[in-house]
Amino acid sequence: MRGLIVALVICGSTPARAGEAVEETAASPELESKHLVYVELLGKGGLYGIGYEHAIMPWLGAGAAVSFSTIRDQQTYTASPYLHLTALRGERHALFGEVGAILAHTRLASPVMNWDGVADTGGGGFASLGWEYRRRHVVLRTSGGVAIGEGGVLPMLGFAIGARP
Repeated sequence: MRGLIVALVICGSTPARAGEAVEETAASPELESKHLVYVELLGKGGLYGIGYEHAIMPWLGAGAAVSFSTIRDQQTYTASPYLHLTALRGERHALFGEVGAILAHTRLASPVMNWDGVADTGGGGFASLGWEYRRRHVVLRTSGGVAIGEGGVLPMLGFAIGARP
């Protein structure tokens, strides 16, 4: 009987709560996936694009966004490698900046015989500041910045939704 009481006291004083341990480890930024796959509207990928980002450190990541679009028979391909820097981070929100390059290739096919059409390749850079919201595996981002290239300095605004697998 005494053994039973001792066992009940020990079990009752240290309850096993597996749920809390799982929540703590899931919320830990060290155990968060280092990979982010996203789709983007406007922003560094052009009109729309897909991207991948890898976290090197909790505050530093490297990524790239690519896109392809056709407007009035003009094909545009873009690739934008970048660095992602997290300035402030809360439990679900973050303030970040991104700097990178924009490489673009456009092609206009010939509408007539004996003419190859026109193609041009150019590059530039961009810098942006944005806000991020994270919930479990889903990441939402919005950012505003400037793109600098042969055409001058242009403003850009981007929206992205992604997942951390």
